[in-house]
Amino acid sequence: MKTPCEVSMWYVVPIIRSQLAISLVKDHKMRQSQVARTMGVTDAAISQYLSKKRAKITINDEKIMKEVRKSAKKIIKSGQQDVVKEEICRLCKLINESDMMEELTGGCEKCP
Repeated sequence: MKTPCEVSMWYVVPIIRSQLAISLVKDHKMRQSQVARTMGVTDAAISQYLSKKRAKITINDEKIMKEVRKSAKKIIKSGQQDVVKEEICRLCKLINESDMMEELTGGCEKCP
């Protein structure tokens, strides 16, 4: 059984990065290279997020997806990696408090 921190590190953060990358490219028409620089990852990572080779799990909760889109707008407005980090942490907390985390952890009673 994985601890909540392991689940967040291995699954939740990549899911968030993936969904942010998709939103920035598709909704806001940013180039993959711009998204990579803004998010502090490689161009290849963005390409893999967009093609679902990384973070294959998607967010089906519309409330969380609304927050992802809100985060994408904040990231575009600021263009700073500190804001990216803040938004990833904010979204991670939302997912940790959601039913999605229970699905990822298999219902561990020690998980948040």
